[in-house]
Amino acid sequence: MSTANKIFSNTLWQVILRAISILIGVLNLSLITRILGTTSFGFYTTIFAFAQTFMILADLGLYLTLLREISTAEKAEQESKIVNNIFTIRFFASLIVLVLAPIAIIFFPYAPEVKTNLIYFILTFFLQSLVSTLAAVFAKKLAMPLVAIADLLNKSVYCFILFYLFFNTGSLRSVLAWHSFTQALGVILLIIFLRKFVKLHFAFDFSYWRKVFITTWPLALTTVLNLVYFKADTLVLSAYAPAEVVGLYGAPYRVLEVLATFPHMFMSLIVPLFTAHYLQKNWEQLQILSQHVFDFFVILSGLILVNIWLVSKPLMILLAGRDYAGSGPLLNILIIATVAIYFGTFFSYLVVAINKQKEMVKYFFIAAIVGLSTYFIFIPKYGAPAAAWLTVLVELLLWFFAYLVIKKHLPLKFFSPVFFKTVLASCLAFILGKFVFSYSFILSIIVASLVYVIVLYVTRGISKELLKKILTKTD
Repeated sequence: MSTANKIFSNTLWQVILRAISILIGVLNLSLITRILGTTSFGFYTTIFAFAQTFMILADLGLYLTLLREISTAEKAEQESKIVNNIFTIRFFASLIVLVLAPIAIIFFPYAPEVKTNLIYFILTFFLQSLVSTLAAVFAKKLAMPLVAIADLLNKSVYCFILFYLFFNTGSLRSVLAWHSFTQALGVILLIIFLRKFVKLHFAFDFSYWRKVFITTWPLALTTVLNLVYFKADTLVLSAYAPAEVVGLYGAPYRVLEVLATFPHMFMSLIVPLFTAHYLQKNWEQLQILSQHVFDFFVILSGLILVNIWLVSKPLMILLAGRDYAGSGPLLNILIIATVAIYFGTFFSYLVVAINKQKEMVKYFFIAAIVGLSTYFIFIPKYGAPAAAWLTVLVELLLWFFAYLVIKKHLPLKFFSPVFFKTVLASCLAFILGKFVFSYSFILSIIVASLVYVIVLYVTRGISKELLKKILTKTD
């Protein structure tokens, strides 16, 4: 099988498995919101944000570093050295965070329910940090469906447990603790899959560690700055607003996080191709590949925006219950941030592919300052809507900054008729979807999606060859 066909097959299976996993994840979110109610879900959201903040600190940019390092490795011995040393760094960095987080939360002005229950959830993020790092190996080996299978098992088992808790008056503590348990199952399965490619063990080649730290420090710093704006909005809101308001904000924010996983998954597969074309100075193929990926994200973003803007309120009621009807307007705002994340991820991965991540440090610093300062200025006064709009602002800034770096170093142009065809398709889809909305919001989604695809197909904005073109690689 050719490289292009392998990538296409890998992507197809991964998309199918991830789609199922996302649906189960949405069902899990629906069960959690109903088990906990708005107040306890507000506590859950705060715990989630706090734990995720500390685990982002332990990331150190190691996933992208590992992905780039093994993309250039030619021998199995070299791959083993790279994987095991970077895994060891990640393990102990995450372990330190695992110990520090429950101590640090004591000094924050959060409710006792938040402080006492963090310990049951921090293990989840410790395990997720290991998964996210090891996923780079599967990306290199074109075996990402195996990662998707492990994730699917984790979410499926957790779903059955949540159903049990739903019918047996589950508590915040039980929801958090069982999440950690099922995450452990997923990690065990992933390590079993990994044995096909590399034998995992601790490695302490400190000379190589030094090389890794020299390479990864810009990513580590940008990751720390990233958490300042990505999670600080929820943490600031938690300090100034009631837990119920935090819960109303947290539900659509989880939808954002679920949708935002796709571009990272997709770009992980594309980065080796970008890197290869860049190192070969194959500007023509790099332009073609970049344009097709950009067009793909344009088309996907249009479809997401249209459907969410049509049905945000009933969708949140369906997902989380009637108590979360107030989350609908917040989802309308946060979905704009989701689209910005898609394009920001695209350009950020391009930056990593050409090894220019150091130039992003100053821009992440600017975004962190803008985000943190505006959070403290506007969130105490305007609450959740301010948090949502400021999230949009910061994500747009990062998209723009990453684009500036790419424009500086690569002779690429990002323009095609697909954008205007997508705008036309989006407008027509929204109008017709709105027309049938009074009958059923599900019907509205179906009609809008069909109109969107048909208009793009008729105007040749999309074709069955588009995805294959995205994944074509010159031998």
